[in-house]
Amino acid sequence: MSRREFLLSSPLGPATKAIHLGQHEVGLDQFPVPPLVSNSAMLLNSAEEGLEMLSNVDVENFAYQRYANPTVSILETKFRSIEQCAHSMAVNSGMTACLLVFRTLLKAGDHIIVPHSIFYEIVDQLDYEVKNRGIEISIIREYETDVFETAIRKNTKMIFIEAPTNPAFLDINIRALAKLCEKYSILLVVDNTFLSPVCQKPLSLGAVITLYSITKHINGHGDVIGGMISTNDADIFKALKHNRNNTGLILDPFSAWLTIRGLRTLPLRLQKHAENALAITRMIDEEFPELEWRGVWSTNSAKSNGIDTACHTGLIALVFPSKEAGMVFVRHLRLIRIGTTFGNIESLCYHYGGFAREATIDLEQIGIPYGLVRISVGLEDVEDIKTDMRQALHIATKMSLCDQCA
Repeated sequence: MSRREFLLSSPLGPATKAIHLGQHEVGLDQFPVPPLVSNSAMLLNSAEEGLEMLSNVDVENFAYQRYANPTVSILETKFRSIEQCAHSMAVNSGMTACLLVFRTLLKAGDHIIVPHSIFYEIVDQLDYEVKNRGIEISIIREYETDVFETAIRKNTKMIFIEAPTNPAFLDINIRALAKLCEKYSILLVVDNTFLSPVCQKPLSLGAVITLYSITKHINGHGDVIGGMISTNDADIFKALKHNRNNTGLILDPFSAWLTIRGLRTLPLRLQKHAENALAITRMIDEEFPELEWRGVWSTNSAKSNGIDTACHTGLIALVFPSKEAGMVFVRHLRLIRIGTTFGNIESLCYHYGGFAREATIDLEQIGIPYGLVRISVGLEDVEDIKTDMRQALHIATKMSLCDQCA
């Protein structure tokens, strides 16, 4: 058995897949580190070779980088091996992934259902679609499956969710919702950025499409903007890829190369993210029992969604009793920095109440308490993270107690 046959036929674990798969599919298996191929176009050996690339949808069209690139193809192949799906497509941002899904699969007169806590810029995208393309949108505030069913209309084409929601960890049962969508012939699209395909596989639960901001844990080093779309539906993938080709929204090779570097260590990094996050929540339970925290392993839908709670993405939410207490906590952190992203190797925090444009958005109306602080627990020595959080929590919780006494 050749090495290639072994890799393709053996039941490999996610870490092994992330390290070894991808290169041989595009003929670059001789390199231990996947190469960066940055050419804008491939020089062809014959007109026949060019015709084959242009006319055969099963052959990657490396003739021009807007269609395909060997480094991008390695990333896509590695990704779909981890997600265990038939098709994955890299684009230049997570928001581009959303836009391609909306523009390719929704038309005038179609109806889409989204939860109220979904990322506000996705709602901004959909507002444009509503105003300029005649798409209808329903925003629901409760996430039980029967509430989704109540919102379904004759023209409902898509339900778009995050599960669990970012950053409030609100529950959505993907398996039950997928069955509902199948019943009504509706496309279920899941933004799985929060958990990554290592910890949760919505396609295996019945979702039709998953999408990701690979900017976050998948790259993991804070130096890439990118997105990924995955599906098992060949026709949907063909339509999405046709749209990507025409609009030039493919991920650039250097970003793909950096993301491959991150993806190769993703399963191992997630283990450490998870270990550190669990240690932090144990400290909170022991030393600050009055403080509410949320994590993926504490959600009701973790079991039903098949989440590997022993290996998650290390994200937690601390819910302070007020916006002011959350601000005090964030201001007194020294090791943990404020960041508008998550999933980096360094620990980051983000206080939604401190950044909210209260004139245009009411966080409580989208399910986010004003005292909520998201912590992306990094890979530092956990005692250093605990020391930093402990001193900031002492100050913030003391202030909260004083406010209650007053």
